[in-house]
Amino acid sequence: MSRSRPRVALCTDGVFPHALGGMQRHSRLLAEQLARTGKVELVVLHPHAAQVFAPELGIAEVRIAPLDEKRFYLRELWRYSGRVADALTALDADVIISQGFCLWKDMDRFRGRSVLHPHGLEMFQGITLKDKLIGAPFRMALRQVVRRAAVTVSLGGKLTSMLQRIVRGTAGRVVVLPNAVKVPALPPAYPVAEGPLTLLFVGRFAFNKGIDVLLAVAQRMIAEGKGDRFRFVLAGDGPERARMEAEGLPANVQLAGKVDDARLEQLYAECHALVLPTRFEGMPTVVLEAMARSRPVLVSDVGASAELVSDANGYLLPPGDGNALYNALLRFADLTQDERARLGAEGARIARERFTWDAVGERFLDLVNELSATRPPNGER
Repeated sequence: MSRSRPRVALCTDGVFPHALGGMQRHSRLLAEQLARTGKVELVVLHPHAAQVFAPELGIAEVRIAPLDEKRFYLRELWRYSGRVADALTALDADVIISQGFCLWKDMDRFRGRSVLHPHGLEMFQGITLKDKLIGAPFRMALRQVVRRAAVTVSLGGKLTSMLQRIVRGTAGRVVVLPNAVKVPALPPAYPVAEGPLTLLFVGRFAFNKGIDVLLAVAQRMIAEGKGDRFRFVLAGDGPERARMEAEGLPANVQLAGKVDDARLEQLYAECHALVLPTRFEGMPTVVLEAMARSRPVLVSDVGASAELVSDANGYLLPPGDGNALYNALLRFADLTQDERARLGAEGARIARERFTWDAVGERFLDLVNELSATRPPNGER
């Protein structure tokens, strides 16, 4: 069938804000960016009953029966991917972009036109034995889908070599396409330090985010008479929150809870830096958001973090290392107001030059055009 524009199917198990998470936010932003170009015929397959996108974007939506959260998650992903595959067969898309495991069961139907985006590869970055055991079936499943995809997207950094090892010996290839961010036309002014420096954490309250490391450092600051140098504001929620509150929070820690976009903008404007002592990660969206708002970043050297942060715009730290975080915070506090502001300004420059949605969206569009131009009439290789 001849079309004036390639038909692209974007498959996801959730779209922000109907579903929360980095992949779900990425699904929305990528879909909106591709639709705004007017150069593709876009269909989004998702599990939400309500219409997700504004009608003026012209995005067709196909609802897929959602996962049953009461059942075994990986098996539910397999079943969900089967329903996605059936819907895709009827759509006859030229290119299929799959978020995570949305393309898995029966994905051989779509050889040569599938773009897999596995995001953070958390299942390959577990530190503890428990992490590694829990991640084992997910690692096996991911190897299956990566080795059958035409293209697998890496966010960059350490993730690229992980994926290249998996695709070796197959017809597939790895393409680096980083996460992206909306850069404000005028970032908020860097705040004057009147009293303690405000350090913002944004993320899920879970072990992998290193929130225990952050709390231990905050407590150490108090114990060593430095508690008045910092105020730690933690935005988010998750399984660790109840335990944290039951044990009691250090006096220099404040919980902001779940926040909407407007409140998050306010928190970015008020903070002197973002701190994310995560144990494993892909390319953290919150780091890009802080950079785009001219805020320095202290983040663990995991995943693709080194693609974003260096000593030019913050501090790149070994994961799970409380001493390293403690010392970095003291060095940051010893900087002058102008030096801290310069770190933030450099982060904004990096975000503006390399990680805008216009730039990254254009690279996605190039990939779509390449795959659609080489697709055989029946979609098979």
